[in-house]
Amino acid sequence: MKHMVQTNSPTEAARRSGYPQPASIGGVLMKRPGVVAQIQAEVTARLKTEGAKIGVGTLIDIAGGREFPAGARVMAARELVKLSGVGADIPDDEKSPDMMTRAELEAAARSIRDKIADLEGGVIDLEPIEATTAPTPSVFD
Repeated sequence: MKHMVQTNSPTEAARRSGYPQPASIGGVLMKRPGVVAQIQAEVTARLKTEGAKIGVGTLIDIAGGREFPAGARVMAARELVKLSGVGADIPDDEKSPDMMTRAELEAAARSIRDKIADLEGGVIDLEPIEATTAPTPSVFD
């Protein structure tokens, strides 16, 4: 299992584990639900330990490193604040798009179009978003 977690290659993992004909046995092992579940658990554990340590360390390095652009430092600092729990009450208008509902995304798009129109001193001619039926909820809502 550890070789699969390290290499993400069934053939290479089987080769490192000493199996004869690693190209065929690697695929066979990956069809076993117990093997897949154990690999997923080990990858998740690795992400929560090594990955978190590397990720937070990188954010700290960027946020504190004067050699990085100001924008990158601000973004890193913002993520660190969120991770610390200090920024738990972030207003909806500061959510990243992947964290917004459909309604929030549409409202943000309207706001952006309005701001562009203000800057240009005119009206942006875009087709309006029509809601003829209720949108089907997705896993992101």
